[in-house]
Amino acid sequence: MGLINVKVYRPRPSILIKVFGVCFFYFFVTGTSVFAQTADSVKAGINTNFIGKVSSDFYTGDQNYINRRKIQVDSVFLDDDKNAITLFFNKALAEMPFSKESVESIHDSITKYLPTHLQDRNLTIVSAGVDIEDLVPNYYRSRLDQEKKRLTQESPEDRINVVQPQRSYTITSGLQNSNIALWNSHGWYYEPKLNRWEWQRARLFTTVEDILPTALVTPYIAPMLENAGANVFIPRERDWQKNEVIVDNNGSTGKSKFKRPRKRTGDVRGFAIENQPYVDENPFELGTSVGFESLNRKTNCATYIPDFANSGDYSVYVSYGKGDGEVLYRVHHSGGVSDFKVDQSMGFGTWIYLGTFHFKQGRDKNAAKVQLIAESGKPQKISADAVRFGGGMGVIERNGNTSGRARYFEGARYNLQFSGAPDTLVWKLNDNNDYKDDYMCRGEWVNWLMGAPTGPEKNRMYPGLNIPIDMAFAFHTDAGILPDDEIVGTLGIYSTDRDTEVFANGQSKFASRDLTDLIQTQIVNDINLIYQCNWTRRGMWNSQYSEAYRPQVPTMLLELLSHQNLNDVKYMLHPKFRFDVSRAVYKGMLRFLSTQNGSEYVVQPLPVDHLSSEIVGENSARLSWKPVLDKTEPGAIPEKYIVYQRIGDNGFDNGTLVDETTILLSNLEKGKVYGLKVTAVNAGGESFPSEIISLAIAESSKGKALILNGFDRVDAPEIFVSDTLSGVLRQLDNGVADGFDISTTGNQYDFDRNSPWIDDDSPGHGASFADLETTIFRGNTFDFSYTHGKSLLAAGFSFVTCSDEAIEDVNFSNFDVLDCLFGEEKTSYLPGNDSTSYFEIYSEKILKALEKYAQNGGNILISGAYIGSDIPKNKTDEKRIGELLKFKWRTDHATKKGQFYAVSDEFDFRGEFNTDYIMEQYPVEAADGIEPYNEEGQTLFRYEENNISAGVFYNGAYKVISLGFPFECVKGEKQRDELMKKIIGRFTIKADKQTAK
Repeated sequence: MGLINVKVYRPRPSILIKVFGVCFFYFFVTGTSVFAQTADSVKAGINTNFIGKVSSDFYTGDQNYINRRKIQVDSVFLDDDKNAITLFFNKALAEMPFSKESVESIHDSITKYLPTHLQDRNLTIVSAGVDIEDLVPNYYRSRLDQEKKRLTQESPEDRINVVQPQRSYTITSGLQNSNIALWNSHGWYYEPKLNRWEWQRARLFTTVEDILPTALVTPYIAPMLENAGANVFIPRERDWQKNEVIVDNNGSTGKSKFKRPRKRTGDVRGFAIENQPYVDENPFELGTSVGFESLNRKTNCATYIPDFANSGDYSVYVSYGKGDGEVLYRVHHSGGVSDFKVDQSMGFGTWIYLGTFHFKQGRDKNAAKVQLIAESGKPQKISADAVRFGGGMGVIERNGNTSGRARYFEGARYNLQFSGAPDTLVWKLNDNNDYKDDYMCRGEWVNWLMGAPTGPEKNRMYPGLNIPIDMAFAFHTDAGILPDDEIVGTLGIYSTDRDTEVFANGQSKFASRDLTDLIQTQIVNDINLIYQCNWTRRGMWNSQYSEAYRPQVPTMLLELLSHQNLNDVKYMLHPKFRFDVSRAVYKGMLRFLSTQNGSEYVVQPLPVDHLSSEIVGENSARLSWKPVLDKTEPGAIPEKYIVYQRIGDNGFDNGTLVDETTILLSNLEKGKVYGLKVTAVNAGGESFPSEIISLAIAESSKGKALILNGFDRVDAPEIFVSDTLSGVLRQLDNGVADGFDISTTGNQYDFDRNSPWIDDDSPGHGASFADLETTIFRGNTFDFSYTHGKSLLAAGFSFVTCSDEAIEDVNFSNFDVLDCLFGEEKTSYLPGNDSTSYFEIYSEKILKALEKYAQNGGNILISGAYIGSDIPKNKTDEKRIGELLKFKWRTDHATKKGQFYAVSDEFDFRGEFNTDYIMEQYPVEAADGIEPYNEEGQTLFRYEENNISAGVFYNGAYKVISLGFPFECVKGEKQRDELMKKIIGRFTIKADKQTAK
C-alpha cells in the first residue's frame, strides 16, 4: 500500500462558491449572518442526534455495507428565500454506494433528524464536497442525465491499441481499443537498513500479500481483459518463466541470432544487454535500435532467432524505436504462426507484450523465431530493437547483490528500470529508498505511458510513450483481524483531492469514484450470489494514497479482503474464488469503460464443458461439447466456438472457428497424440479454455480405450478452527491449484490465535515458512489425459477422452479398456454457506455407467488419491461401490514417500509417484490405502514404507485394477509406460474361476 497523507476536509469549490456567495449577499443586505442566527444551533442539534451514528447506519441497499466511520455535519446553510437547507457532512457519508433510490431514502432518513420547523424545506445533502445526488455513477443514469465531465475526454479515433492480435473473430462489444494499466500489489525489494532483500509484507497463512494478488492478476484478470480486446500493461514482470532469451542487434543470449533488414535508415538509441547487473543504468539507453524502410516490391524483414536452453512456455516481448505506425510481427512457435499488428507510433523504448507461446529447446530458424515485417508497397519508417522471450531473473543490483529471484517476484520499481522508464520521473523518486520508489513508481509509470499533457508529476509535458491509457487499477489485500466468523471484506479507494479536481486532460476525477463503485459493487454482488454469504462491503475512501492519486486517469485501488483474517483467507486461497472475483473485476471495468465511451457491451462467455471425443473411420475424430451459462450474467451467451489443436508435445495452434458444438477433425496421423481444447466467443470476447481432451489412433491398434477424465477439482487447502488454534493445514490437504500454484510461501507454523504480531519477521498468528515461495508447482492443468494417453498409445491402444459431465453421452461398450482418471478428485465444498457438494467421485451417473460397463465384461482402470476416502460413509454406498470395484478404503495419507511395489513376482514392478512441489507433476500428499473388498479381490501393490495395500486387482466376469494414487503422478515416462503395459497385460489374462462366477 502507498502512504496516506491526512488532509483537512475541504468542500468542493463549486459548492462553496454557490453556497457562501448567497450567504455573503444576505449578510451584505441585512448586516446579519445567517449562520450566526440559526445554522450553528441547527448543526449542534443534528450532531447531537447523530452521536454514535456511523456511515452504514444510513445505508439502504441490499449489500452488507459495514463502515464504522462516524457521521457528523460540518456546517449548515439555510436559505429562507428558497425554503431550502443544505447540510455539509464529513466524508463518511460519501463512502457508501449511491443510487437514485438510495439518495431519496437517505434524504427521507436525514430529514427526520432536522428540527420540526425545518423538515418541510428542500434538503440538499453534501458530502466530500459533492451533492450526494452527483455521487450516483454515470452507469446508472440515462445518457442525457450523465455528468459529461466524468466521461472520457478523448475522441474515438484516438482510442487505439498498441497491439492487435490477428483473431479469427471480431470483438464489437467488449474492450476493443481499450488500454488498461493494472498492477498486483508490492514485491520483493531491497531494504538498506537491514542490508537484505525482503517482502514488503509478512508471510501469513501460507502466502504473502506481495504475491497473493498476483495469483489473480496474471492468470485471470489480465487474460480476461485481453480476451475482451483490451491491451493490458503491467509494471511488474508477468511471466514466471525463469529462463530468458534476448535477441538484439547489440548482442543476444547464447547462440540466438538477429538478422538485419535491408534498406536500413540508421540506428537510434535503444536496448542493449551489456553491463548486467544494473545499478542505476537504463538498458534502453545502452544500445541502439535499427531503423529501416519498406521496399517497393518485396517484403523487408528483421528476424529474431532465439536459442532456448529448455522447452517451455515463454512470453514474447518486442521493443522498437518510434516508427510511423502499424507494422506486422509474426511469431513462429511450436504450435504454428501467430500474427500481431503493432503501432510503432506508441509504446516505443520499452517492452511490449505480444503473448505467451510454447517453444522447443535449441535454435530452429524455421520453427522458432519472430519476424518484424514491412509489407511492400507501403512507404513507412520502421524500427527494430530487441525481442525478449521469458521473464528471466532479476538483474538490478543493490549493495553488490541482485535479488536472486525471478523478476516475476520483484517489485515494479526494478522491472520499470529494466523496461526503459526514465529514472527521476518514474522509478528513482527518492534517495536510496526502494520501498517508497516501488509504490510511488506505479502511478508515475501510468503517466509515462501516456505522456504530455498527462506525463509524470515532475514534468507533465514529458512526451512519454503516447499510449492512450483509459484507466488504472491497483490490486491489494489489506490487514486487520475480526473475531468469530466475521469477514473484513472489500474496500475501495480513489482520490479527487490532490491538487485539482480534474485530470490534466480536463476529465473529472470523480470518474475514479464511478470506477471504484462499479467494481466494488460487482465483486460483492457476485461473491454473495455464488457463495451465498453476507460478504462485507466496506467504504469507498476518497484518500490520497499514492497509487490512487498519481495516475492521471480514472483509478481504483482495491483492498479485496484481509490477508491477516483467516475468515477472509479461506476464500482467497480457493482457486474458484480467485476466478470469480477476477471475472467480477473484469465486468466492473467493462461496464465502466462502456459507459465512458457510450458503447454497448456484452460479457464474454464462461468456458464450455461436457467434452467428449470419438474416432470416426480410419483417420478422423469428432469432438463435442456444451456451453455453460453464467447465473451471474445471463447475457454472457456463446455465439461461436474456437477449437484449438496440439500435436504431441507442441503448443496449440491459432484455432478453428466453428458455429456448432461439434467438429470433425480429418487426416489425423496415426501414432500421434492430439490435444484439443475449446473456447466460446461472442461479441464481448473469448472465454477461458476448456479442459484438454486427448486422443490418438495407434499404428496397429491392439484395442480401443476411453479415458474418463474425472479430475476437474480445484480447491483451497485444509482450513481448521478451534477455540485456541486455527490456520491452514497444507500438510493434510494442499488443495488443488488451478493450473500452477504461484503464491504459496510455505506451511503455517504459528496456529495460536492469541499470538501477537511483533514485526513482519515475527507476525504472530498465521506465521508461515518461506521454503516454497520461489517454487511454482503444478496443480490441476486439466491435461492429464495426455499423460494417460501416451502410455496407452505406447501399449498399442487407440484412445479417446470424455469429461465426467459427458459420461451419459458416451457408449462405453465400444471400448476394451476404461481408464478412470480421478487424480485428486474428492467431494468438496465452497467457502461460505453454499451446501452443495462438488467434485464427488461416485456420482449416481458415474456409478450407473460403470455398472453397465462391468455387466458387459469390461476392463476398468481406476486411479486417484481419494478413490477410497471419497466413498460415502454409509453401508449402502460402501456395499454398492465395494461390490462393483472390489476394493474398500483402509486409510488416507498412506504414504509420505510415494514408493510402491508389486506384491507378485509375476507383475514385477517398483515405482514412485511424486510427493514434492515441482512443475512437472502435482504433489500427492494424501494417497489412499485401499484393500480388497472381499476374497474376490487381491492386493496388487503395497506402499514400500509401511506395506499398506496401494492397489487392488479383481479378475472375474469383468476386470478392475484400482490404484490408490494418481497414475499421472508416477515418476518417469518410461515407468508409466511400463506400468500401463503391465496393467493392460493383466486385463488380457483369463478370469479366476472362483471370482468369475
